[in-house]
This record gives sequence, C-alpha cells and structure tokens, in this order.
Amino acid sequence: MSSSNGYDTSLQAALALVEAAVSRPSPANRFNIDREGPAKRARTLRALQQRFQKLNEYCDETVAELRASLERAPPR
Repeated sequence: MSSSNGYDTSLQAALALVEAAVSRPSPANRFNIDREGPAKRARTLRALQQRFQKLNEYCDETVAELRASLERAPPR
C-alpha cells in the first residue's frame, strides 16, 4: 500500500478529491439567488429616474426663463 517516498498514492489521490470537493460551492449555494438584490437595484434605479426627471424639468424651466429674459432685453 505504500509507494516510494513513504507516501500512499491512493491516499494522496483521495485527499486531492476531498480538497477539490470542499473548495467547490455546494449546489445549494450555487443556485441560491439573492432575491433582495434585484429589488434593491430597482428601487435605486427608480429613485435615480425621479431625480433625473426633476433635474431635467429644472433645466427646461431655467432655459425657458433665460430665453424669455433674452427676448425682453433691449437690442444693443
């Protein structure tokens, strides 16, 4: 059962298989989907969309005010 150098090659092979199995994630962990993650991202994206919409409305109002003030200004 022993090989050269005093090591059992079948034991080494078995240990290598055990180490490989331990380092791999279990099937349950591989398919464990974070169900809260997408909901959090959706809430964040919705909040960003609202902020950008408000910013866009503010920019539109500001541009309209600038155009109106330029139209009221006397020509030079």
